[in-house]
Amino acid sequence: MRTATFALLHLLLVLGPSRPSAAHPQSIPELLLSPLLDPVENLLPGLGSIVASLSPYFSVLNPILQSSLQNNLTQFSSDVVTSLTSVVGALANVSLPVPPIIRPDREAPKFGFTSEAYNVTTSDGYILEFFRLRSGNCTAYRAVVVLPPGILSNAASFILLKENSLAYRLARRCYDVWLLTFRGYLFGRRHTTLSDTSAQFWDFYPYHWGAYDLPAQLEFVSNKTGSIRLRLIGVDQAGTALLFMNHVHRQKFQGLLAGCYIMGPIGYFGRLRSLAFATLALLRDVIKAVGAITLHNELAFMNPAVHSVVYNLCGRISPLTCFYLFQLLAGNTNEINYRLFPYMFANILDSTSIDTLVYYNQQVGRVKYMAFLDYGTTENLRRYNQSTPVNVDLTATTVPCSFYALKQGTVVVTEDVRDTFRALAKTAQSHYEELANYSNVGPLFAVNTDGIYGRIISRLEIDLLNETTS
Repeated sequence: MRTATFALLHLLLVLGPSRPSAAHPQSIPELLLSPLLDPVENLLPGLGSIVASLSPYFSVLNPILQSSLQNNLTQFSSDVVTSLTSVVGALANVSLPVPPIIRPDREAPKFGFTSEAYNVTTSDGYILEFFRLRSGNCTAYRAVVVLPPGILSNAASFILLKENSLAYRLARRCYDVWLLTFRGYLFGRRHTTLSDTSAQFWDFYPYHWGAYDLPAQLEFVSNKTGSIRLRLIGVDQAGTALLFMNHVHRQKFQGLLAGCYIMGPIGYFGRLRSLAFATLALLRDVIKAVGAITLHNELAFMNPAVHSVVYNLCGRISPLTCFYLFQLLAGNTNEINYRLFPYMFANILDSTSIDTLVYYNQQVGRVKYMAFLDYGTTENLRRYNQSTPVNVDLTATTVPCSFYALKQGTVVVTEDVRDTFRALAKTAQSHYEELANYSNVGPLFAVNTDGIYGRIISRLEIDLLNETTS
């Protein structure tokens, strides 16, 4: 609540100069309102449980609101909205231009690295563009590392902290780095037959990243490099994709991986403490219907009008407002490098499907629970041959994994990360660690990158050393 109020004040008033200290950007409203807002925060325990108890009452709206989904009417209405917002975005860009998106193959050479772009087509027709990044100062490479994107981000996510970015740090240490793509994000908006302005294009959720996107890219990278000892480093949804991949394909693609290192992985997701996300969970059925009627089932942050608003607010007008918004959404921490927002927000936030949001929201309030998307009884029977979604078998993950819980996070909380780790096969439970100062956006926006990237790189190099000496 505190951060919501600060964000609103900055948004509406864009108050004069804030007063950042060395550790934390203190503002006038923060100093005045903090004593009043602490009691309010204490009234908000157990948000996940509250959502779980109220969700059935909201779900009765779903059959009514979604009765016309996927038909010509919703396609037409979405086309109209898309056209109008494109015009609005173009007009806004005249006076408040948004910089071009950051492409790793063009950006990395500015920092002294070589980069190449590749394409792979999944078995269900999505065309994914992804990137290889290396240092020309290396005569040999210690290992091949793949970096899938985080939630609402893309293949450029791990180069947005400039010289302190995870991808550049790895490349400087002579790793062969690959920046992967998932469908729906920038560099993943093409298909062999579907347009990204069709509802069918956006008919996916994290299962599809694990069943199709991640395997296709791992196989390509392995064939290109000749390595069957790939290392995967990721954040939040990379964990979801990995768990789905291993459930669906068992050992087929795990055989290409020697280890996984994931910050705030999303497996179990029942105990979140984010008021904003809990509210979205409560309204998930309404959000799904509105998304189908207006935006082809796309959670359209990269819609021209939306992207213009987000960039100009966070990247130009008031980065400090978005600092507080991120605290509201993901946890109270100083480890958000808002001074780089003018550079980062050309690529962040990215679009995904409405079903991705709905899928994660369906897990809220259910402790030690991870399953496929719940389409409702009738559709579940057709897709799964049972009335309820299929549970994900976490014991199917056998590749050694290091999980890093982000203790300030209110979306992916420590208890869920720990329980997910303990549910993996024993061979997968390689290393578990809790990072005290980071929230769920820390892996992308960290100020002290040594405290998060340094820990992961150290663990990676310990594992490599153990391999060579065993």
